Amino acid sequence: MTLQDYIKVFRHRWIVIVICTAVAAGVTWFVTPASTDTTKKIGSYTATATILVGSSNSEQGAPNLGRLALYLTTGEVPKRAAAVVDFEGDPALLASGLTVTPDTVSQALTVSATASDGEQAAAVANAFADETVKFIEQADRPGAENATLSVLQPATPIPSAASDGGFVVPPGRGPRTAIATLLGLLAGLGVALILDRLDSRLRSRGEIHAALRMPIVAEVPRLKRSQRNRNVLAVREDPLSIYSDGYRAARTALAHTAGQILPGDYSPRRSAVEPRRAVNSARLVLITSAHASEGKTTSVANLAASFAETGQQVLVLDADLRSPDIHNVFDVPQGAGISDYLTDPGDGSLDAVVRPTSVPGVRIITAGSSLAHPASLASRMGSLLEEAREMADIVLIDTAPLLEASDVFDILPMVDTLMLVVRSGRLTEVAGNRVAELVGRFQVPVSGVIIVGAKAKLGDTYGYGYGDARKTKKKVKRGRKLAEQRRPAPPPASGPQPSDLFDDTNDTTDVSDASRDSRRARRASSA
Repeated sequence: MTLQDYIKVFRHRWIVIVICTAVAAGVTWFVTPASTDTTKKIGSYTATATILVGSSNSEQGAPNLGRLALYLTTGEVPKRAAAVVDFEGDPALLASGLTVTPDTVSQALTVSATASDGEQAAAVANAFADETVKFIEQADRPGAENATLSVLQPATPIPSAASDGGFVVPPGRGPRTAIATLLGLLAGLGVALILDRLDSRLRSRGEIHAALRMPIVAEVPRLKRSQRNRNVLAVREDPLSIYSDGYRAARTALAHTAGQILPGDYSPRRSAVEPRRAVNSARLVLITSAHASEGKTTSVANLAASFAETGQQVLVLDADLRSPDIHNVFDVPQGAGISDYLTDPGDGSLDAVVRPTSVPGVRIITAGSSLAHPASLASRMGSLLEEAREMADIVLIDTAPLLEASDVFDILPMVDTLMLVVRSGRLTEVAGNRVAELVGRFQVPVSGVIIVGAKAKLGDTYGYGYGDARKTKKKVKRGRKLAEQRRPAPPPASGPQPSDLFDDTNDTTDVSDASRDSRRARRASSA
């Protein structure tokens, strides 16, 4: 990973990093007392007794200090000392904690004992010193026949402070909290990297493109929480927003670019259908996603509105027979629709189930009311799609998700091109590879992918944030207020107003018969 990749991970997982840092700092702050004793803590006590060694016969030389030290730590002396201090364990264990140091220059032995209790350490050292003197005085011991011992100085407990070696944690609350904050930050960075490795969801443009092997034609930025209303068409409500420009980019890709057929590793040996060729002008556009709740229905509605604002007649088919929802976006009540037409076509025309919407230039055929067997209905949509092709300039088909329902696979061979909607952070790499494999097997021309919820910055792409969308709300309100103040009062109306000549809010003119005949003639000549 490069430095830029690490920065992206930390920016995406910033909540985890903040939580780890805050928890570490908070716990340390409350656990550490406000006032701390700064004196050195006593770790143990050391008591040292000094035995002076003399000789009763100067001609025989000085006694052997090493032999005297051996008598002090082994044999009878440890047993006597253990009895004096009431030690119930092995006397050898008590003697092992002593430090006996012979001094040949001054002819002395120092007996040191260490314990957490000062009185206990002094008692042990004095007991060994006294019993050694008595042991040597009672009889001539081998190697110490002429030795005379006397306690020069009894043991006195001396406290020893804890070692200051290595790193010492500052005692104050502030320094300890600062250190804990740094450690919490490092732990948060580590947890963020681990979560990123375990999380296989696709978020960036490059990751989605690598998994799907499809061109990314549009990136729709993430809406604010206050703007997330499924029944609001951003293309109409806020036409200058970067959200609307994202769908216009997808509309341009559908209108002016050719669909690409993905390479598939499977081809049937016998097929009644001729190999599909990519088309430059898509008429039947199927819009789907890998999973539910990725923004498919909202994308269909906004694409329809963006095509309609160019003057084209748009027909929307709600072919998601399992969970129809797009009629709510266009303020159209659920009624007779695709399922009713396929169940009992009779002698009726498809025009009977076509209804206008709240968007001028956009009509819709709802899913219908007979939705008991959606899979069987989807397999009979061939004639309906061919008839719908003649009813508008562009037909947008909203279907079920690819990986969650089989209905869409019956419609795939009948459409001209496919547009896939992917929500950033929802699709996994495994699911993306599966979608690419399925689309490649069906040999469907793909116009591209719309990424919904992308983190697009102003100025990343031309049109994103260019114009009034870059102005803050205060600047926009201020500009409108100044414009109203400078605008002269209108003269009294005596006839038709100029605005009435350009009012097209109620324009719902359908395609005339002459235009339909001309389109049929162009298709016949091109065929």
